[in-house]
Amino acid sequence: MLIKRVKENYNFSSWDEKLLANLAPTMEEAADDFVDAFYKKIMQFKNASKYLKDEEVIERHKGAVRAWFLKIFQGQYDDDYLHYLEGIGYTHVKTKLPSHYVNVCISFVRKYCNDLILKTSSACEERTDSILAVGKVLDINLDILTSSYIEEEKNIFFISKKAEGKLITFAERFSYGLNLVLMVGLVLLGLMVLGLFAYDISQMFQGDMEKGLLATLGALLMLWVVIELVDTEVEHLRGAKFSVKVFVSVAMVAVIRKVLVTTLKSEPAAIQAQYSLIVALAVLGLVYWIIHKTEKM
Repeated sequence: MLIKRVKENYNFSSWDEKLLANLAPTMEEAADDFVDAFYKKIMQFKNASKYLKDEEVIERHKGAVRAWFLKIFQGQYDDDYLHYLEGIGYTHVKTKLPSHYVNVCISFVRKYCNDLILKTSSACEERTDSILAVGKVLDINLDILTSSYIEEEKNIFFISKKAEGKLITFAERFSYGLNLVLMVGLVLLGLMVLGLFAYDISQMFQGDMEKGLLATLGALLMLWVVIELVDTEVEHLRGAKFSVKVFVSVAMVAVIRKVLVTTLKSEPAAIQAQYSLIVALAVLGLVYWIIHKTEKM
Protein backbone atom coordinates (compact mmCIF):
# COMPACT_ATOMS: atom_id res chain seq x y z
CA MET A 1 0.00 0.00 0.00
CA LEU A 2 1.31 3.48 -0.92
CA ILE A 3 0.30 6.54 1.09
CA LYS A 4 0.05 8.56 -2.12
CA ARG A 5 -2.56 6.20 -3.54
CA VAL A 6 -4.48 6.17 -0.26
CA LYS A 7 -4.61 9.97 -0.16
CA GLU A 8 -5.80 10.09 -3.77
CA ASN A 9 -8.59 7.65 -2.96
CA TYR A 10 -9.84 9.94 -0.19
CA ASN A 11 -9.19 13.19 -2.11
CA PHE A 12 -6.79 14.22 0.65
CA SER A 13 -5.04 17.32 -0.70
CA SER A 14 -2.32 19.73 0.45
CA TRP A 15 -5.11 22.08 1.51
CA ASP A 16 -6.36 19.42 3.94
CA GLU A 17 -2.82 19.02 5.27
CA LYS A 18 -2.59 22.77 5.86
CA LEU A 19 -5.92 22.86 7.68
CA LEU A 20 -4.87 20.01 9.95
CA ALA A 21 -1.55 21.70 10.68
CA ASN A 22 -3.44 24.86 11.66
CA LEU A 23 -5.43 22.81 14.15
CA ALA A 24 -2.28 21.45 15.80
CA PRO A 25 -1.99 24.12 18.58
CA THR A 26 -5.64 23.66 19.56
CA MET A 27 -5.39 19.89 19.59
CA GLU A 28 -2.12 19.91 21.52
CA GLU A 29 -3.72 22.09 24.19
CA ALA A 30 -6.61 19.65 24.45
CA ALA A 31 -4.47 16.49 24.26
CA ASP A 32 -4.68 15.62 27.97
CA ASP A 33 -8.42 16.17 28.01
CA PHE A 34 -8.71 14.01 24.91
CA VAL A 35 -6.81 11.14 26.51
CA ASP A 36 -9.03 11.29 29.60
CA ALA A 37 -12.20 11.32 27.47
CA PHE A 38 -10.82 8.57 25.25
CA TYR A 39 -10.06 6.36 28.24
CA LYS A 40 -13.43 7.00 29.75
CA LYS A 41 -14.89 5.68 26.50
CA ILE A 42 -12.73 2.59 26.06
CA MET A 43 -13.07 1.51 29.69
CA GLN A 44 -16.75 1.00 28.91
CA PHE A 45 -15.82 -1.75 26.46
CA LYS A 46 -16.51 -5.30 27.48
CA ASN A 47 -13.31 -7.07 28.60
CA ALA A 48 -11.35 -3.79 28.58
CA SER A 49 -9.33 -5.08 31.52
CA LYS A 50 -8.24 -8.01 29.36
CA TYR A 51 -6.18 -5.67 27.18
CA LEU A 52 -5.31 -3.04 29.84
CA LYS A 53 -4.15 -5.32 32.61
CA ASP A 54 -2.32 -3.01 35.01
CA GLU A 55 -1.31 0.60 35.62
CA GLU A 56 1.98 0.24 33.77
CA VAL A 57 0.22 -0.94 30.62
CA ILE A 58 -2.41 1.78 30.96
CA GLU A 59 0.16 4.58 31.31
CA ARG A 60 2.15 3.30 28.37
CA HIS A 61 -1.01 3.05 26.30
CA LYS A 62 -2.11 6.54 27.28
CA GLY A 63 1.21 7.90 26.03
CA ALA A 64 0.83 6.02 22.74
CA VAL A 65 -2.75 7.30 22.28
CA ARG A 66 -1.64 10.88 23.00
CA ALA A 67 1.24 10.61 20.50
CA TRP A 68 -1.07 9.15 17.83
CA PHE A 69 -3.63 11.90 18.38
CA LEU A 70 -1.05 14.70 18.02
CA LYS A 71 0.55 13.04 15.01
CA ILE A 72 -2.76 13.40 13.15
CA PHE A 73 -2.25 17.18 13.09
CA GLN A 74 1.50 17.36 12.43
CA GLY A 75 1.03 17.76 8.68
CA GLN A 76 3.41 14.91 7.78
CA TYR A 77 1.49 12.26 5.86
CA ASP A 78 4.18 10.31 4.03
CA ASP A 79 5.23 6.67 3.87
CA ASP A 80 6.69 6.92 7.38
CA TYR A 81 3.23 7.88 8.62
CA LEU A 82 1.81 4.90 6.74
CA HIS A 83 4.28 2.51 8.37
CA TYR A 84 3.56 4.09 11.75
CA LEU A 85 -0.16 3.34 11.38
CA GLU A 86 0.55 -0.16 10.08
CA GLY A 87 2.61 -0.79 13.20
CA ILE A 88 -0.34 0.24 15.37
CA GLY A 89 -2.63 -2.01 13.35
CA TYR A 90 -0.36 -5.04 13.69
CA THR A 91 -0.11 -4.42 17.44
CA HIS A 92 -3.90 -4.54 17.65
CA VAL A 93 -3.92 -7.76 15.65
CA LYS A 94 -1.28 -9.39 17.87
CA THR A 95 -3.22 -8.51 21.00
CA LYS A 96 -6.34 -9.91 19.30
CA LEU A 97 -8.26 -6.68 19.79
CA PRO A 98 -11.58 -6.94 17.87
CA SER A 99 -11.68 -4.61 14.87
CA HIS A 100 -15.08 -3.39 16.08
CA TYR A 101 -13.33 -1.54 18.92
CA VAL A 102 -11.07 0.24 16.42
CA ASN A 103 -14.12 1.47 14.47
CA VAL A 104 -15.80 2.70 17.65
CA CYS A 105 -12.66 4.53 18.77
CA ILE A 106 -12.23 6.31 15.44
CA SER A 107 -15.88 7.34 15.59
CA PHE A 108 -15.29 8.77 19.08
CA VAL A 109 -12.19 10.69 17.94
CA ARG A 110 -14.10 12.10 14.98
CA LYS A 111 -16.87 13.40 17.23
CA TYR A 112 -14.41 14.80 19.78
CA CYS A 113 -12.46 16.70 17.13
CA ASN A 114 -15.60 18.02 15.44
CA ASP A 115 -16.99 19.29 18.74
CA LEU A 116 -13.68 20.97 19.56
CA ILE A 117 -13.50 22.64 16.15
CA LEU A 118 -17.05 23.95 16.51
CA LYS A 119 -16.16 25.44 19.90
CA THR A 120 -12.85 27.04 18.94
CA SER A 121 -13.30 28.10 15.30
CA SER A 122 -15.25 31.25 14.49
CA ALA A 123 -15.11 31.33 10.67
CA CYS A 124 -17.92 29.17 9.28
CA GLU A 125 -16.17 28.22 6.03
CA GLU A 126 -12.87 27.39 7.70
CA ARG A 127 -14.73 25.40 10.35
CA THR A 128 -16.50 23.30 7.71
CA ASP A 129 -13.28 22.67 5.76
CA SER A 130 -11.46 21.69 8.95
CA ILE A 131 -14.16 19.19 9.90
CA LEU A 132 -13.96 17.67 6.41
CA ALA A 133 -10.17 17.44 6.62
CA VAL A 134 -10.36 15.71 10.00
CA GLY A 135 -12.88 13.27 8.56
CA LYS A 136 -10.57 12.42 5.66
CA VAL A 137 -7.48 11.83 7.78
CA LEU A 138 -9.44 9.68 10.24
CA ASP A 139 -10.86 7.67 7.35
CA ILE A 140 -7.31 7.11 6.14
CA ASN A 141 -6.29 6.02 9.64
CA LEU A 142 -9.21 3.61 9.85
CA ASP A 143 -8.46 2.23 6.39
CA ILE A 144 -4.83 1.45 7.24
CA LEU A 145 -5.57 0.14 10.73
CA THR A 146 -8.30 -2.25 9.59
CA SER A 147 -6.22 -3.41 6.61
CA SER A 148 -3.90 -5.05 9.15
CA TYR A 149 -6.76 -7.33 10.17
CA ILE A 150 -7.41 -8.23 6.52
CA GLU A 151 -3.74 -9.02 5.94
CA GLU A 152 -3.73 -11.19 9.04
CA GLU A 153 -6.72 -13.15 7.73
CA LYS A 154 -4.93 -13.67 4.43
CA ASN A 155 -1.90 -15.06 6.26
CA ILE A 156 -3.87 -17.93 7.84
CA PHE A 157 -2.97 -21.11 5.95
CA PHE A 158 -3.63 -24.80 6.51
CA ILE A 159 -0.28 -25.95 5.09
CA SER A 160 1.74 -23.01 3.76
CA LYS A 161 1.19 -19.99 1.58
CA LYS A 162 3.36 -21.36 -1.23
CA ALA A 163 1.81 -24.84 -1.25
CA GLU A 164 -1.75 -23.55 -1.08
CA GLY A 165 -1.02 -21.00 -3.82
CA LYS A 166 0.18 -23.78 -6.12
CA LEU A 167 -2.85 -25.90 -5.24
CA ILE A 168 -5.23 -23.05 -6.04
CA THR A 169 -3.44 -22.38 -9.34
CA PHE A 170 -3.68 -26.06 -10.27
CA ALA A 171 -7.37 -26.15 -9.35
CA GLU A 172 -8.06 -23.08 -11.52
CA ARG A 173 -6.26 -24.62 -14.50
CA PHE A 174 -7.96 -27.99 -13.97
CA SER A 175 -11.36 -26.29 -13.85
CA TYR A 176 -10.54 -24.40 -17.05
CA GLY A 177 -9.48 -27.69 -18.68
CA LEU A 178 -12.76 -29.33 -17.70
CA ASN A 179 -14.62 -26.42 -19.25
CA LEU A 180 -12.70 -26.95 -22.48
CA VAL A 181 -13.61 -30.66 -22.43
CA LEU A 182 -17.24 -29.66 -21.90
CA MET A 183 -16.98 -27.29 -24.87
CA VAL A 184 -15.65 -30.10 -27.10
CA GLY A 185 -18.48 -32.34 -25.94
CA LEU A 186 -21.06 -29.69 -26.78
CA VAL A 187 -19.60 -29.23 -30.24
CA LEU A 188 -19.77 -32.99 -30.87
CA LEU A 189 -23.34 -33.03 -29.53
CA GLY A 190 -24.23 -30.21 -31.92
CA LEU A 191 -22.87 -32.22 -34.86
CA MET A 192 -24.91 -35.23 -33.82
CA VAL A 193 -28.08 -33.14 -33.52
CA LEU A 194 -27.43 -31.80 -37.03
CA GLY A 195 -27.22 -35.40 -38.19
CA LEU A 196 -30.51 -36.19 -36.43
CA PHE A 197 -32.13 -33.15 -38.05
CA ALA A 198 -31.02 -34.33 -41.48
CA TYR A 199 -32.28 -37.85 -40.74
CA ASP A 200 -35.72 -36.55 -39.63
CA ILE A 201 -36.04 -34.51 -42.82
CA SER A 202 -35.23 -37.57 -44.92
CA GLN A 203 -37.80 -39.64 -42.99
CA MET A 204 -40.44 -36.96 -43.54
CA PHE A 205 -40.55 -37.79 -47.24
CA GLN A 206 -40.51 -41.55 -46.70
CA GLY A 207 -43.39 -42.04 -44.25
CA ASP A 208 -45.95 -40.15 -42.18
CA MET A 209 -45.67 -36.43 -42.96
CA GLU A 210 -47.16 -35.34 -39.61
CA LYS A 211 -44.84 -37.56 -37.61
CA GLY A 212 -41.86 -36.41 -39.65
CA LEU A 213 -42.70 -32.73 -39.11
CA LEU A 214 -43.00 -33.17 -35.37
CA ALA A 215 -39.73 -35.14 -35.22
CA THR A 216 -38.00 -32.44 -37.27
CA LEU A 217 -39.38 -29.73 -34.98
CA GLY A 218 -38.08 -31.68 -31.98
CA ALA A 219 -34.63 -31.89 -33.59
CA LEU A 220 -34.68 -28.13 -34.20
CA LEU A 221 -35.49 -27.54 -30.53
CA MET A 222 -32.58 -29.77 -29.52
CA LEU A 223 -30.32 -27.86 -31.90
CA TRP A 224 -31.43 -24.58 -30.30
CA VAL A 225 -30.62 -26.01 -26.86
CA VAL A 226 -27.13 -27.00 -27.97
CA ILE A 227 -26.54 -23.52 -29.42
CA GLU A 228 -27.62 -21.92 -26.13
CA LEU A 229 -25.33 -24.22 -24.14
CA VAL A 230 -22.36 -23.52 -26.42
CA ASP A 231 -22.92 -19.76 -26.23
CA THR A 232 -23.22 -19.93 -22.44
CA GLU A 233 -20.04 -21.98 -22.10
CA VAL A 234 -18.12 -19.59 -24.38
CA GLU A 235 -19.22 -16.63 -22.23
CA HIS A 236 -18.29 -18.56 -19.10
CA LEU A 237 -14.79 -19.24 -20.45
CA ARG A 238 -14.47 -15.51 -21.12
CA GLY A 239 -15.22 -14.75 -17.48
CA ALA A 240 -18.99 -14.29 -17.43
CA LYS A 241 -21.14 -15.62 -14.60
CA PHE A 242 -22.63 -19.08 -14.90
CA SER A 243 -26.25 -18.87 -16.11
CA VAL A 244 -28.70 -21.17 -14.34
CA LYS A 245 -31.46 -19.89 -16.60
CA VAL A 246 -30.02 -21.74 -19.60
CA PHE A 247 -30.36 -25.11 -17.90
CA VAL A 248 -33.98 -24.37 -17.00
CA SER A 249 -34.60 -23.56 -20.67
CA VAL A 250 -32.95 -26.87 -21.62
CA ALA A 251 -35.39 -28.71 -19.35
CA MET A 252 -38.29 -26.76 -20.87
CA VAL A 253 -37.25 -27.72 -24.39
CA ALA A 254 -36.92 -31.38 -23.36
CA VAL A 255 -40.48 -31.31 -21.96
CA ILE A 256 -41.82 -29.55 -25.07
CA ARG A 257 -40.23 -32.20 -27.29
CA LYS A 258 -41.78 -34.90 -25.13
CA VAL A 259 -45.19 -33.23 -25.49
CA LEU A 260 -44.78 -33.21 -29.28
CA VAL A 261 -43.99 -36.92 -29.26
CA THR A 262 -46.94 -37.86 -27.03
CA THR A 263 -49.40 -35.97 -29.25
CA LEU A 264 -48.89 -38.68 -31.88
CA LYS A 265 -50.36 -41.25 -29.51
CA SER A 266 -54.06 -41.53 -28.62
CA GLU A 267 -53.83 -44.07 -25.80
CA PRO A 268 -55.23 -43.03 -22.38
CA ALA A 269 -51.78 -43.40 -20.83
CA ALA A 270 -50.33 -41.03 -23.43
CA ILE A 271 -53.07 -38.47 -22.77
CA GLN A 272 -52.44 -38.70 -19.02
CA ALA A 273 -48.73 -38.21 -19.67
CA GLN A 274 -49.51 -35.07 -21.67
CA TYR A 275 -51.30 -33.52 -18.69
CA SER A 276 -48.33 -34.28 -16.46
CA LEU A 277 -45.93 -32.80 -19.00
CA ILE A 278 -48.02 -29.63 -19.33
CA VAL A 279 -47.96 -29.15 -15.53
CA ALA A 280 -44.18 -29.71 -15.52
CA LEU A 281 -43.81 -27.20 -18.35
CA ALA A 282 -45.84 -24.62 -16.41
CA VAL A 283 -43.65 -25.08 -13.32
CA LEU A 284 -40.46 -24.77 -15.35
CA GLY A 285 -41.85 -21.67 -17.05
CA LEU A 286 -42.52 -20.08 -13.63
CA VAL A 287 -39.00 -20.97 -12.43
CA TYR A 288 -37.53 -19.51 -15.64
CA TRP A 289 -39.48 -16.27 -15.15
CA ILE A 290 -38.33 -15.96 -11.52
CA ILE A 291 -34.68 -16.51 -12.46
CA HIS A 292 -34.97 -14.02 -15.34
CA LYS A 293 -36.42 -11.36 -13.03
CA THR A 294 -33.77 -12.04 -10.39
CA GLU A 295 -30.87 -11.80 -12.87
CA LYS A 296 -32.35 -8.60 -14.31
CA MET A 297 -32.52 -7.04 -10.84
